Amino acid sequence: MTESSTTDAAASTELESRYGAPRRSVPVKSQRWMIIGALILAFGALVYVTVGNTVGQLTHNDVGYTITSDTEASVDFEVSKDLDATVQCMVHVLDNSYAVVGSRVVTIGPQEGSNPADRSEYYRTDVRTESRGVTGVVDSCWDVD
Repeated sequence: MTESSTTDAAASTELESRYGAPRRSVPVKSQRWMIIGALILAFGALVYVTVGNTVGQLTHNDVGYTITSDTEASVDFEVSKDLDATVQCMVHVLDNSYAVVGSRVVTIGPQEGSNPADRSEYYRTDVRTESRGVTGVVDSCWDVD
C-alpha cells in the first residue's frame, strides 16, 4: 500500500466518523417504480375525492329570471340532488338596492331516472313581489329529510 492510499483511507475514515458513511443512491429502476406508484396513488385519490364529493351533493344554479310586472317575477334555476331526495329552495327577487322584495320556498320532490345525469333538473317558479324587482336568485337549498 502506498502512502497516498493510506492517507486517503485515513481521511475517509476520519470523514465517516465525523459525518457518517456516504449515502448509497437509489437505482434508477427503483426510482422509476416509486414515481409510477406515487402517480397511481395520486390518481386514485383524485378519483376518490371527485366521485365521493359529487354523490349525494346538493347544488343549485341560477339560470335566469323574468320580471313580469311590478308585483310578480319568474325565476328559472337548476337543482342537482339525489334522485330520491326531497329538497326545498329559497327563491328571492331583489330590487336595485339588493333588498328582498319577494321570496318563496319551493319544494322539489323525488324524481325519476337512474343515470347520474338525471340528478339535475330545471325549474321555474313565480314569485309575488312588494315592488318591482330587478333580479331573481336562488338563495339556498336544503334537504327536507
